[in-house]
Amino acid sequence: MKATVFLPMTLSLLAMALVGCGEDDDGVYGSGGNKITLTSFSNSYDNQANASAIARIEQTYRTGGREIKIKNLVNSYNNQSLNNLDRTVLADDFEGRLENNDIEVNGRTVKRPIYETNSNNKLNYETTYKTLDLAGLNAGSYSSGTNRDNSRGIITDLNNYPDIPANVTFPAGSVCYIPVVTSERSFLAFSDSNKTGYSTLNRWIDAAEERFNDDRDFSTSRFGVGFDNDQKAAQVTFFEFNNQPAYRYNGVEYDNDIYEADYVAQGRIDPNTNSVRGVVDCTLVNEVAGDFLAAQITRYY
Repeated sequence: MKATVFLPMTLSLLAMALVGCGEDDDGVYGSGGNKITLTSFSNSYDNQANASAIARIEQTYRTGGREIKIKNLVNSYNNQSLNNLDRTVLADDFEGRLENNDIEVNGRTVKRPIYETNSNNKLNYETTYKTLDLAGLNAGSYSSGTNRDNSRGIITDLNNYPDIPANVTFPAGSVCYIPVVTSERSFLAFSDSNKTGYSTLNRWIDAAEERFNDDRDFSTSRFGVGFDNDQKAAQVTFFEFNNQPAYRYNGVEYDNDIYEADYVAQGRIDPNTNSVRGVVDCTLVNEVAGDFLAAQITRYY
């Protein structure tokens, strides 16, 4: 099945996969003109088949809305997320919503303003997708070193699905998208699907600190977010260890429930695009590359 390759910790709320069940699952949010379609592949477990499942996920952003298409390639893909990306956003003395109907697309830039609750104030949040030509590349474009720092190359789903022969190459017209996230402020974001079963934030912290059973170091910080910073939050960070990157987990108490949240840093986050200097993540692709990968996965899995 899909191999696990560790990359530096990055975040893009625009690249999240949603639920899929049955043969296909489409969710349409809003409508509009200028658009960009992002294709990725994801694994889950099919309980009925008692085996892994693989799905192709297409996310199309257009001014005023968003469309999600999920197509099963192997067994029946399913996860526990909801087909709803409207999210609560908490920052320093700020509470707002990240919604699907406030999307603006200009070329390869997707803008999603975050409006403050009961106010016209907003935070600017956007993602611009750089492109990289994949034509002619195969699994050999990526070289795994003894640790993340000395790994090099362009990693694609040809590496993540190693049953595909190593000499298979991307066809002409194949392109990958590399997200560059820019945010006016740092914030935490979560939806109902991120609700945990923990009764207190302290219990969530205790569990988060035990997520790895090796000797890696970690740090835990507590802070307040939301209006008047009244909402309790915590961040547990595990530092780089052997061939694995840093991992960051975020928890927040909101309306008497505990949520696990995504964290977006303030400013511009530029992923590496230099395959000589480090690893380039090319697992978000256009339709040509998506069609090619779907055919290979279906054939060999």
